[in-house]
Amino acid sequence: MTDKQSHTSNGAPSTLQDWPTLVARAVDDVTRILQSEAHMLQTSIGAALEIRLASAIATLTIVAVMICGAVCILCAAILLLHQWLPLWQAFGIAGVGILLVGIASYAIMKFPAEKIRGATAE
Repeated sequence: MTDKQSHTSNGAPSTLQDWPTLVARAVDDVTRILQSEAHMLQTSIGAALEIRLASAIATLTIVAVMICGAVCILCAAILLLHQWLPLWQAFGIAGVGILLVGIASYAIMKFPAEKIRGATAE
C-alpha cells in the first residue's frame, strides 16, 4: 500500500490512501476467501457423497442377500409341499400365500397409525 504524505494547515501530516490499490486488495482478499470456502464446500460434499455411496452399496448388498434367502426359503416350502401334492399345486399354494402376505402388508401400511394407537388406548 502506498501512502502519500501531505500537511494540513496546522502542520500535522495526514495520510492519503491510494484508493485503487485498496480496492484491488479488497477484491483480491474477497476472491481468495470465496475460493477457499468453495474448496472447503467441495471437500465436505465429496466426503459426504462417499459416505452415502458406501452406505447405499452396503444396503443394496444386504437387500440382495435377503432376497436370495427368501427365494431359497420359498423353494424349500414348495419342495416340502411337493412331497404330498403335485408340483403345480405346491407352486399355486406358495403363490397364494405370498399374495396374501402382500395384500395384508399393503392393508397394514394403508391403515393410519393414529387409528392403531387409538384402538390400543381404549
